[in-house]
Amino acid sequence: MLQPAQISDYPKTETKLAGRKDFPIYRNISKNGGINAFSSTKYFKTGLLQSQRFAKTKQGIFDELYVNGRKVGWVNQKFFLRNEISVAKHISLVRNPYYNFPTQDAIAYLVNKNGTLINPNQVKVSQSQISSAEPGNYRISFHYKNLVTYAHVQVRNNLNEGITVADKIPIPGPKESKSFTGSSRSSSKNWNYENGYQPETEINKYNGNNSHTMKTRFYQPRFHLLDYYDNSELDQVGVIPEGINLFNNHLLVSYFSQPNSSHGHLVTYNLNKLIDPIQSQNLLTMSWTDFKRTSQNISVSPYLNLGHGQSLGMTKKYIYVLANDNKEANSANSEILLQISRKNYQIKHLWTLKVWNHSSYFPRYFHNAYIINSHLMYAVFHNASKTSYEYWRLTRQGNSWTPTEISATQSNFVNNQSPLQGFTYANNHFFLAFNDNLFMVNRSGKVLKHYHFHTLRETEGVAIRKNQPYIELARRPELLKVN
Repeated sequence: MLQPAQISDYPKTETKLAGRKDFPIYRNISKNGGINAFSSTKYFKTGLLQSQRFAKTKQGIFDELYVNGRKVGWVNQKFFLRNEISVAKHISLVRNPYYNFPTQDAIAYLVNKNGTLINPNQVKVSQSQISSAEPGNYRISFHYKNLVTYAHVQVRNNLNEGITVADKIPIPGPKESKSFTGSSRSSSKNWNYENGYQPETEINKYNGNNSHTMKTRFYQPRFHLLDYYDNSELDQVGVIPEGINLFNNHLLVSYFSQPNSSHGHLVTYNLNKLIDPIQSQNLLTMSWTDFKRTSQNISVSPYLNLGHGQSLGMTKKYIYVLANDNKEANSANSEILLQISRKNYQIKHLWTLKVWNHSSYFPRYFHNAYIINSHLMYAVFHNASKTSYEYWRLTRQGNSWTPTEISATQSNFVNNQSPLQGFTYANNHFFLAFNDNLFMVNRSGKVLKHYHFHTLRETEGVAIRKNQPYIELARRPELLKVN
């Protein structure tokens, strides 16, 4: 007769990362190990993995596994990635006397001997900051208990890199359209205390100007976690989306737990498989078959430095993030560009870049950008003093990024100093998204279309697929297709 295993509680919910091998999942646990294998970890490796209990057995330590907040079963702890610090191996900084690079921002993740994610701020770094004032090469060590790894940092030679001329004459633009500033004024139907923040059951449709409509394409789950109240920012995926990207119908969303956080999570949803706009909200109640299929098409990153999270890009292999600071009004600081593997969320490359008009007295600090690949990105700059928006192209050769102003539009676009909430580029057009407003601008800076809606919900990013705009709304996170 099998003897029951002694099950112990973790002090708090622990978040894990999947390792490189697959293991069986068991319904029960005994002193000898797992009992009644019924599934495999191969279906759940990309989700948010968590555990509250563990058991010591003759086959090793087993964890009671939760995936995206749902109890799955018992799995050997060898399934998890353990004893590893992952940092960007290639770090290249633009020469800039006004910027010090915080080395902890190069950390992708830290997992301890139990496979538990540890906050990156617990990693001891041999040098907390690196000045980019003078060219040079540095070898930086990262320590956590008995773990150590290294990164090589280069400060590039050319002090003039990124210094350019912004001389495009703005094209006259539209009068300021009505918008609102601050947080959302409204929410989706069930996103409130009275309805318990339950999943939505109906498709939203908003009518706009000029016969435009906007219709729900995909509601995102409120959380991807086990217990909202027992999770730190490291473990909490949601509830604030800040930016989106679409690539081959894969939706990338940046999530934060607090409005002013600079660290958060990236989540990718494969909309080629997640066809139902409503179903993915119901991770805890859908059938096991649907849950297994849905989990295979959701990928959750560890806790990363994402800046404001509105400047994203995605290719088949990589995710790109311009990790900027939206609290920077317009400084001469450098900005961090990350190249992150979609397979394992390791940071492959980290660059910094700067854009100055003539000198550091006239910087162009970008709050919104769209990264096409590791050699090309587009950015937009609000020149408030001249009541205009400037459009920029940045290209990379070697490790150096060269900025070129493309054009400008003479307008603030919206009133109330409402901030730009999303920016993208497609088919030789720029798209600028504000709360309840979307503008399409050609490369010369001329506004061709204006979509205006009345949602009173904060816009959190814009993307284009097959010439169709998509808008992300907050409260609840919701992707809408503009027709």
